[in-house]
Amino acid sequence: MEAHKLSKKSKGHRKEIILFNLKSEEYILNLLEELKNNTYRPSMYTSFYIYEPKVRKIEKAKYIDRIVNRWLVDNFIKPVYIPKFINTTYACIEGRGMHKACLDMQKMMKHCKKIWGNYYILKMDVKKFFNSINKEILLKILKRNIVDKKVFGLITQILYIQEKQVGIEIGNYSSQMFRKYIFK
Repeated sequence: MEAHKLSKKSKGHRKEIILFNLKSEEYILNLLEELKNNTYRPSMYTSFYIYEPKVRKIEKAKYIDRIVNRWLVDNFIKPVYIPKFINTTYACIEGRGMHKACLDMQKMMKHCKKIWGNYYILKMDVKKFFNSINKEILLKILKRNIVDKKVFGLITQILYIQEKQVGIEIGNYSSQMFRKYIFK
């Protein structure tokens, strides 16, 4: 239920969430049973494009699958991996984020100016990064620390809902977290 509350945050006006809210307890109980019995199967993604700030293909999971993603990440993945990240990892981490990243960057710039005078900053982005992630390699990385077989099986199901070997979906909560483990 907590994952549902967090997943609907600032999206409660969307039709699928309004319909889910009408029977949320029933849906959550059914989902819980499916997860316990290992009968849960994620649905295929719906694809659409956004054009700002650049053209990107977004693959959207059904709302019930987004709840599972949130529950999985918050309860099994974050507790294992976030303590392993360096202090300058900001995205998707509570208490960090864009504002803290900017403040820390300004502090580092002042420090570099004091020590070296002139300095350079390299700003970069890996083009099509999500599309280049090899799922087999990602699973090997995750398997080192995810010891619960049911949880690992659920992660595998989510990763392979679209049967391609390379590339993870842009737009779901787990994808945002998985991309970090490649660079850890």
